[in-house]
Amino acid sequence: MGIRRTLKDLLKAIYKSIPLIRDWNWSRLFLCIIISCFIWTFQALNKDNYNSTIKFPLVIDYVRKDVVALEEPPQFISVQVSGSGWRLLQKTLGFGITPLKIDIEDPTQVKYFTAKSLMPNIVQQLSDVRVDFIEEDSIHLNYDSTITKQIVLFIDSSKIPLAEGHRIISPIHLDIDSLTISGAASFVRAEPDSFEIFLNENTLDDNYDEMIDISYQPPRKVSFFPEGVQVRFDIDLFFPKTITVPIKAINFPKDSSVYLARQLAIVEYDVRRANEMITIPDSLYMLADYKVRNMSDSTLKPLFLPPSFMENVRVIPEKLILIFPKR
Repeated sequence: MGIRRTLKDLLKAIYKSIPLIRDWNWSRLFLCIIISCFIWTFQALNKDNYNSTIKFPLVIDYVRKDVVALEEPPQFISVQVSGSGWRLLQKTLGFGITPLKIDIEDPTQVKYFTAKSLMPNIVQQLSDVRVDFIEEDSIHLNYDSTITKQIVLFIDSSKIPLAEGHRIISPIHLDIDSLTISGAASFVRAEPDSFEIFLNENTLDDNYDEMIDISYQPPRKVSFFPEGVQVRFDIDLFFPKTITVPIKAINFPKDSSVYLARQLAIVEYDVRRANEMITIPDSLYMLADYKVRNMSDSTLKPLFLPPSFMENVRVIPEKLILIFPKR
C-alpha cells in the first residue's frame, strides 16, 4: 500500500508541474546545454594524456609500368600516436598529413617491406605528436608483369545446328582469327591456345552471316578484345539419289578364264537443291581393272569417277567378286 500511495503522489506532483514546464524558455535551456558541452569539450581536448590510432595514407609508386597488382597494395597503415586532444583530433581527421610515397623500381621483385623502415618518415610528418608504434609488422606486395597472348578462335562445324537435309557448303569464315588477351603473366600463360565459338541458334536452313558475342570469361586481372566476331558460311539443301551404272572391265584375260560376278553397280549420292535437275550422262560407268585384283580373296575394288555435282558418293558393292570357271 505504501508503494502505491507513493507512486500516486508522484504522478499528482508531475501533473501539477506540467503548466510550469510549459512556461519554461526551452531555447535558452538548449543553448545553455550546448555551450556547456562546448566548454567541457574544449577543456578536455587541451589535455595531453590522450592516445589514438590514425590511418596514415600510403602511395606505392614504381618506375616499371608493365606490371599489374594481383592484390591491391594497402592504402593506409595504422599508427599509434599520443599527444594533446587537439592534435590527435586534427590527425584523425587527416589535417596536416601528406600521403607517404614509397618508390619501387620493380614491384615484381619486392614481396614485402617492414613497417619499421617507414618509421623515420612518419615521425617526421607527425612531429607535433608522439609516434608510439606502427601496428602492422610488414607491408606485403603482390605484383606481376603483364603480357599479351593470341588465342585462336574456331567453330566446330559438327556442332552447328542444321535443319534436316541441309549442309554447310562453304568454308566457315571468321572476320578475325584470334582473340587478344592482356594482363597478369601468370594468368595469361595458363589460358588455352584456342577458344571455341558457339552459335546460339536453332536449326539453320539458310546462309549465315551474323555477329556473335565471344563468351570468353577471362581470369581476374586479364582483359580481352574484341568482344564479338562476324561469322559467315553458306548452307544448301541436299537430296539423296540412287542410280545404277554399268561396270567396265579392263585388262581381263581374253580367254574368259576369269570374269566378274556382276555387270552392274549401285551408286548412292547426294545432290544440292540447285543441281537436282541435272541429267545423269549415259557415258557414266564404273571401272574394274583386273591388274589391281586382290589375289588373297579373288576380289577387286572398283574405280568410280563421279561428276562434280555428286557429293557424299557411296558405291555398292565396295568390292567386286571374280569368277574363275572350272575347265
